[in-house]
Amino acid sequence: MSHDGDEVHTEDVAWAKALASGDREALDRYERELVPAIAAQARRRGCSDDEIGDLQQILRARLLVGDGDGPAIARYEGKSPLRAWVLVAAMRDAIRIRQRAEREAAHDFEDLEQLVDRDELATPSLDKERYRDVFRAAFRAAIHALAPRERNVLRMHLLDGLTIDQLGAAHGVPRATAARWLTQAREAVSKSVRRDMMKQLGTDPFETDALLRWVQSRIDLSLSGLSD
Repeated sequence: MSHDGDEVHTEDVAWAKALASGDREALDRYERELVPAIAAQARRRGCSDDEIGDLQQILRARLLVGDGDGPAIARYEGKSPLRAWVLVAAMRDAIRIRQRAEREAAHDFEDLEQLVDRDELATPSLDKERYRDVFRAAFRAAIHALAPRERNVLRMHLLDGLTIDQLGAAHGVPRATAARWLTQAREAVSKSVRRDMMKQLGTDPFETDALLRWVQSRIDLSLSGLSD
């Protein structure tokens, strides 16, 4: 029974433990009771439907799957009602999502485009500025050309820090499927950038190999995520 004051909310602790273990009934209750409450509170904070969708995915991954430390819900100690505890966690993530949305308000792809500005690598010729500028344009075009799902998994992995397991949980798919989606998104960006750069630069055969090595290194740097 749940009590106020210093007593532990024992029923909520049991629910949290069931959630951490992946119990189907507990998860259904989470979807039925907590998901609408999270959405309502996020909406009151000015989050759009898309931002609320991102928030719900990120929360499911962090609270119910977790990383090396396990699901965050397992660390709930019952000092406050579980609903309130989850809503506090949700609002912390919502603030971060809203801040990101405000930064990218001028452009839907701005957050992923910023990956192109990571530390510079040496270019294979003296025409450094030309190479760098063409790469930036090709990278941005590749991000724009991604399908929404590909763009979303890149964003959640590279910018929100979700692991492959968390991506799978957030989208309700097996780990292998999430890994395949992420690989497809990376490969799509890589192929698009390489194709556009070769088209724009029109390099001669002696320069092509060096340029392609530089391009791939630059793509790998831009798309270097957190550990899988």
